[in-house]
Amino acid sequence: YIIIKEGVIMGRKKKENEEEVVVLEKIEKEDNRKTNYVSEVFYYLLGLVIGIVLIFATEELLSTINYLFVVIFAIIAVVQLISFIMEKDYIKRNYSSLIVGIMCVWIAMFVFKYGDFLFLEMLPVLVSLLLFIMATSSITKYFDRKITGNLVVSIISIVLGILLIFVPKSVMYILFKVVGVYIIIMIILDFIDYMK
Repeated sequence: YIIIKEGVIMGRKKKENEEEVVVLEKIEKEDNRKTNYVSEVFYYLLGLVIGIVLIFATEELLSTINYLFVVIFAIIAVVQLISFIMEKDYIKRNYSSLIVGIMCVWIAMFVFKYGDFLFLEMLPVLVSLLLFIMATSSITKYFDRKITGNLVVSIISIVLGILLIFVPKSVMYILFKVVGVYIIIMIILDFIDYMK
């Protein structure tokens, strides 16, 4: 006769049941944390630079500021490409650093070639796009956390983004200063939220 009791089959011969406990641990990779940290730092620095440029925007400044953005994107590209090589992401088949590096090289060359047009003619449209991205981020945070402040931020971002597209050029530089202060405040608040 055979009796099954608590997962152990017992018969005429008594068999000892050896149990093996396997403990699974979540291993967090230091590489991903370092890469995310570098990306976040550049995100905040770029936001602060854009805010400061908008606050002090004049036609003379905007005609020369494009070289600063060429340098920023070139540095980001070099950091991402070195990270891809040093961390041996190609072995892990993780090509995100390579893609970001190549995109930043392309953006740096594009800004170098068309910087005057970008910063004198297209800047209101580009800042408007940035404000719509900020609005999208805030509205998703509102749906996730139900914090009213995120809804207010998204509405303000959308209104400022629409104004930047349709406002006449005579009022543009005043609106740039308002948007620059707004972006710096949002970057600081987002940084505080990120640190928490």
